Amino acid sequence: MGTYEIGPALASALAKPQWVRQAAWVVGRESLDLLLREAVAAGVTPGCVALVWRDQSLCYAGAHGVTARVGAAEPRPVSLDTIYDLASLTKVLCTTTLVARAVGLGQLRLDDRLPRGLEIGEYRPTLQDLLEHASGLVAHREFFHAPWSLGIDQREALLAAVRVVPLAAAPRERAIYTDLGFLLLGAWLEQLGGARLDRLFAEQITRPLGLADLVFFGGATPLERDDVAATEVYDAQLHGGEAQNWYAIREAAGQPVARGLVHDDNCLVMGGVAGHAGLFGAAMGVLGLARAWLERRIPGLDTDAGAQVWEAFTTPSTVAGSTRRLGFDGVSPDGSGSTGTALSAGAIGHLGFTGTSVWIDPVTAGIYVLLSNRVHPTRDNPRIRELRRGFHELAARLAGP
Repeated sequence: MGTYEIGPALASALAKPQWVRQAAWVVGRESLDLLLREAVAAGVTPGCVALVWRDQSLCYAGAHGVTARVGAAEPRPVSLDTIYDLASLTKVLCTTTLVARAVGLGQLRLDDRLPRGLEIGEYRPTLQDLLEHASGLVAHREFFHAPWSLGIDQREALLAAVRVVPLAAAPRERAIYTDLGFLLLGAWLEQLGGARLDRLFAEQITRPLGLADLVFFGGATPLERDDVAATEVYDAQLHGGEAQNWYAIREAAGQPVARGLVHDDNCLVMGGVAGHAGLFGAAMGVLGLARAWLERRIPGLDTDAGAQVWEAFTTPSTVAGSTRRLGFDGVSPDGSGSTGTALSAGAIGHLGFTGTSVWIDPVTAGIYVLLSNRVHPTRDNPRIRELRRGFHELAARLAGP
């Protein structure tokens, strides 16, 4: 991909009358189109959908590429309605939003400790520690592989395994981005709400917002629809002939190419519904949930509670060196993160392993959504990092000063 700069003439135009400003936006949209088309052509991802929201309007909406390139999955042109595996966006769109609602309603407090029955040994981290990735839990374990070798839909066995994994650090010693903590948060919410996470999310969040058809959990079997982008291709020839640790559970799933079945293998053990992964969705659904946060209208919360939740959940962690908030991440102060220096210091967001991201900038009232399936055909493709930085830099300029 090349370098995409807005020159002095265009920068000057942004300060001129409205008709000139609109012309500049056209140029900005063309630059975004070019960036995303070139990323697809270069193999960064088979396809992607991008949205830019600013001042209560959609500044940019683009769909590029195809849903699949390799394997048995039939390629289709990407549209704004294409469904992507949202991966770890589940952590903020579902789990963090449900926790925030419970906090706003007084059902949970940030200093509450993990319920008995979910404790790690004798350790019960606080809700705040889990949300800030400051509990000391390890980042990841392959519970679908030896020594556990758990299969599809073994939820209780996986949660039991999580609870005996030794800590990697003392509580609040340092931030360790961990799926395990959000697995436990999901189970905590299920205890609190008396139902599985997918039902809680639909009943308490997406249905009230009118988004139930746009963001939803999959399950232990593939979604039966044609508009879902494929993720990984499970073929040893793509790894030099070497079978990977996750091939056994994927063979059991019967999908040589994952499509409509969650890409995260531990989530597959959880039956496709977990606190750290499992959501599928279209870009407009992700935007709708991000708007609910930005506009302080999480379902069930009145104006005051919505404002208090926003303030609490966007406050930076006090853990040394952490960019975390409650559930969300923040921008890297040195500009090394996925948003570069494009967004304000108050921006919050999250990334998904499959190639998804959402960022909310309260200073500019901007929202930036980028959905892709960069793990197709394999997860060994880190070039999404460059694309994310370029997207946010151009999108922020498009949105204006």
